Amino acid sequence: MMDYILSAILGLVCAFLIKLYYYQQGTIKKQLEDINKLISQKKSSEVRLGQISEHFAPLLKDFPYNTKNARFLGSPIDLVVFDIDNNRIIFIEVKTGKSSQTKKQRQIRDIIKAGNVEYEVMRICEDVTFA
Repeated sequence: MMDYILSAILGLVCAFLIKLYYYQQGTIKKQLEDINKLISQKKSSEVRLGQISEHFAPLLKDFPYNTKNARFLGSPIDLVVFDIDNNRIIFIEVKTGKSSQTKKQRQIRDIIKAGNVEYEVMRICEDVTFA
């Protein structure tokens, strides 16, 4: 009789431990989902802050160029400054925090530094057709 009682108690303890294990796994999974959601929200906020900063950079007091000469492009380069008085054109990429340039932005930087920049005039005819 004592064996049956011990077996029953052991069975209940095992069932309890198994149930506790699966409950803990569910709790941990939920916590990981919450953490991933917070990380995603933080990254999204950082992206929005970067986009806002790109627009407002020329308005900052330490912007080194005449604000009237700055033009916003957004992508792949954020700003172009036409500093005609000093006979130059400056391409500006605005970065916030620890963000780094994309591969495409680095390629554009290298093309500009190599002097592979051209100026063209494109004339549009009156009988233009669109693709």
